[in-house]
Formats: sequence, structure tokens, C-alpha cells
Amino acid sequence: MRKLWKKAASLATAVLLAGSLAGCGSTGGGSSSSSGGGKSSSSDMIVTTMYTESGSLDSAGESALWWWSYDDVCMAPIMEMKEDGSWDYILAESVDVNDDMTQYTVHLRSDAKWSNGDDVTSADFKNTIVRALDPNCKSGYSSMLYPIEGAEEMYNGTGDESGLGVDVSDDKTIVFTLKEPCAYFEQLFVLPVYMPTHHELQTETNGDWAMGNDMDALVSCGPYYLAEYVPNQYCVYKKNENYVQADRIKTDTIKKMVMDDTQSIINAYKSGELNFISADYTVMDEYKDSDELITSPAMTSYYVLFNVSEAPFDDVRVRQAFSMAVNRDEVASACGSSYEATDFFVAKHMKSSASGKDWADEADGDPIGFDPDKAKELLAEAGYPDGEGFPAVTYKYPSLQLDSDMAQALQAQWKTNLGIEVELQAEEQQVQVAERRSGDFQIARMRWTADFTDPFTFLSMYRSNDSYNDNKTNCPEYDELMTESNQESDPTARFDLLHQAENVLLNDYCFGVPVLNSSNIYLVNTNITNFEIDPSRNMIRTKYLVLGDSSSES
Repeated sequence: MRKLWKKAASLATAVLLAGSLAGCGSTGGGSSSSSGGGKSSSSDMIVTTMYTESGSLDSAGESALWWWSYDDVCMAPIMEMKEDGSWDYILAESVDVNDDMTQYTVHLRSDAKWSNGDDVTSADFKNTIVRALDPNCKSGYSSMLYPIEGAEEMYNGTGDESGLGVDVSDDKTIVFTLKEPCAYFEQLFVLPVYMPTHHELQTETNGDWAMGNDMDALVSCGPYYLAEYVPNQYCVYKKNENYVQADRIKTDTIKKMVMDDTQSIINAYKSGELNFISADYTVMDEYKDSDELITSPAMTSYYVLFNVSEAPFDDVRVRQAFSMAVNRDEVASACGSSYEATDFFVAKHMKSSASGKDWADEADGDPIGFDPDKAKELLAEAGYPDGEGFPAVTYKYPSLQLDSDMAQALQAQWKTNLGIEVELQAEEQQVQVAERRSGDFQIARMRWTADFTDPFTFLSMYRSNDSYNDNKTNCPEYDELMTESNQESDPTARFDLLHQAENVLLNDYCFGVPVLNSSNIYLVNTNITNFEIDPSRNMIRTKYLVLGDSSSES
């Protein structure tokens, strides 16, 4: 077994302590594709997996699981973070920041091109941003543009493009003007809404091109382009010779099979159909002595959302009772050894740039934990002693094995500790996401993987004005703490405010129930090397994998 645990843990510290740009002055989708591997008869390509095509491939549109699978190999940001915490410029050759950190000037590379040979220009970036600030775009990341002057007003309809702080008067220069300093702004460049979309070919939000139906318009500025697509079966990606770092890409072809069931993925790996997969704890014993097994920590949280706008969960006492009735250790045990219990919304092992400690270890004070007696008291105060008279409620979750195990464990504990029978409703993943996003739920499973290396990636979603606020959380005290944290430049003071904000969200307001954090478990054919980690997610970057020997193997 090859472990990336130690490397990734020290990496996370380096990433968060890196601070800001050198010489200059932070996702549900979340968020990522599963990956695959095999014994492999497919010696000429890396064959991995992707989830069912939920969302679209439009960076300004409904960028759900399919977009993240596409991003894994096809997208190119202004810059991305390297394993040591430093920045690697991709589409930019440099970024300048003014003294008060309210203006970021991005100088694009002169040789940055799309896969069809067109130049990547500043207008391509603005094309994405302007479309994402249309509330009809269905982007969950629109609020990540709000640090930019005029962006929030444009989204809310109280302003227009003329007031937007994005100057693209030069084809190779973008000037972002912020409404106030933002400690994590450069980290946002890896998000969908900061990615370019071709300003002539990709203008129809969530349009035909974004569903893989117009391949001529689906041009790429990243390492690969989508060469073949069979809906609900597979995507084939070919190396983009116009990519600015094409010499860094060593594998010609990557194929991603549409597969959701973990056991089927593992079986396909064993048969040689796949040669690189994301597995689960069931493979640990069988492969414990094999170099095919790679493990690393994940920045992924699983939690339960309440619909706080409707009875019975409009009563905070009911929400607190449901949270206190959950023995998270037992749920984790039911889900397998690759999951651990958590009382925190932010991934508990995310490293703090203030102290270098894990987020959970740095926290001052405990969030709501397991206290069934107090849970019963609160439920009785709310008018439901021993669950009597409690209305019928349904928990909606994706029809995946892990989510089924988690749902059944939660159902049993709510029955035992509260006397409440919660109905379980498994749904196709894209259906569950759509219903959660529209507010059509009472209790829903939510999963979030960090989009960048800052707790803001978890905490931002539950501000009252956030576009990813699926359960319409509206807590003024929380909003104020989050606003203060954005204005604070001292890391220690800023993280203290973020801890306070999470405490309000989990204890006083109790928007949901944190349950699990996960680990990354991979099975990889030994002919695949060069395992570079994305620091924000502690996940392997598929685009840099190499078929054959590589001196950079980790």
C-alpha cells in the first residue's frame, strides 16, 4: 500500500500558511468525480469513472458533478496551488495585487489558446462572470463572485454590468476591483465562475454545447478536450496540443465511464475494465500489502440539512433534538472504516493557517454532540413528548450504498432516541440534488468537498444571501460574523471569527447535523504513476497521471 497521508497532512499546513501571492499583497456538489484504475488491458489509456451527468459543462451554469469530472482533465484556471503550497501560473503569466489588496491585475499568457486554436482572452473570463451573475443561470457559485465590486448588485438586479469591477479593455489583461480586501480571493480562481468560456462559441448558458451536443463549440483550454461522448455511458478525452503546459501532459487518452455503484466499480477494476478507481473500505484488507492501494485524507463532509422554513423543522428545538439524538460514532461504524464521526461542518482535519492545527483541534468549545436525554427534553418542550404527535417526515438521500447505510443508521437512532419514525426516500443522485437545490425536502443528505484551502469554502454557503444556501438559512448573527471574517487580515483573529460563526450555525441556529468525514481510497494499476495532489481536496489530479515509469512518483 502506498500512503499519501503524511505527505498530504504536511501539504495542507503548507498550503494554508502560504498566505497570499508572492510579491503581492477561498464547494456539493460539491463536488468531484470518482476516479478509477484496473489490471489493465487498456494499456494505451487511463480508464477511470465519473458519476452520472448531473448539471452541465458550463462554468457559468449548473456546474454539478459532471462539471467537476470535466474540470479534472479539461479546465485551466488562472493559477492553481502546487503541493508545497506555492502557486503555479497556468493561463496567467503573473498576477499583481495593489497595496490595500482591493485590485488584482491578471496578465494572461500570450500563448494561451483554446483547443481549436483561438486565443484565450480576457473577454472569455468576463463571458463566464457576466452569465453567472444572471440568477437564472442555476450556478451555485455565483456568490463566490460577490467580493468583486458590483457583482452582488448585478445578481440581485439592483445593478448592471456597467458597475461590475471586471475590466477587460486589454485582450490579455483582467483587472478585478474588489469592494473590500478579501483574504482568500486568489484561491477563488479555481472555482467554475472564474474559469473562461469562449466568448463567441459558449454564450448560451447551460446550452446545447454545455450538454455535449455541440462538440465544435465545446472547446477546451485545459490539458484535454472531450473527443467522444456517449450519454450515460462514457466520455473520452484526448490531449490538447494547444494547452499552455502541453509538455507536462504525458498521457494521450483518458476515458471516464459513467458508474455510480462502488462495488460494480471495484469489480470492473479487478476485471481490468478500469485501471484507476476511487474505492471504499471494503478493499482495505484484500489490498493492504499491495502497491495498488493508495490512501489519503479527504476534505469531505457528509451532513444532514433541515428545511428550516417549514414545520416541524422551523422550530430550533426540534432541529437541536434531531442533532443531539445522533451517535455519530455508531453511524461512522455502520458506514465503514474509511469514514469517521465529526461534530463539525468544516472538514475536521482541514489545517488552520492561524495555528497549523486541525480545524477541530483548534476549536474553542464543543458543538452539539450526542445527548439523547437533552434531545428528549427539547422535543418535549417543542410539544412532542416521546415523539407523540410528531408529523410524518421524510429523509431524502442519493441511492448510493454509503448514503443508504448512513440513512438507515440515522433512522434507527431517531427512532430509538426520539421515538420518531423517519421515512427514507432514496433517489437518483441528480434528482436528489435538484430537489435539495429547489427546497423540495424536509430532511436531506448533503455532501461537500472543499473547493479551496480555506474553511470559507464550507461556511460561505449558509450566509443568507448565498446562492448555494439550499435550506434558506437566515441567521443575522452568523451573517455578521462571516462579514467580519472577510474584513479581517490577521489569520488568528479571522479564524477565531470563523469558529464563532460555525458554533452559531451548529449550536444556536442548528441548520443541520454534521455526521461524517471521509477518506480517499484508490486502487491504481502499478503502471500508472505521478500522483500529484490537489491541496484543496487532497485528491489525485487525474490530468497529471502518467502511464508508465515516472521519476515524480509519490
